Amino acid sequence: MTNPEPGVDIPQRAERVLLNAALHATGAETGFWDDNGHPAPWPDDIEDWTADTREPPAPEPGQPPF
Repeated sequence: MTNPEPGVDIPQRAERVLLNAALHATGAETGFWDDNGHPAPWPDDIEDWTADTREPPAPEPGQPPF
């Protein structure tokens, strides 16, 4: 498997380590949460994530699309 380049808005691994340490020290949030709902650091495998580009399912007949 190739090592994909992170996106423009995803920090490199070394920068994430520094950001996670700073966030932990200040109590700030990354936008990620663990299974218990607590703020979590940047995931180590975020470079491997892909966007979900599937189309949303069509609403049932007679149901408004929310």
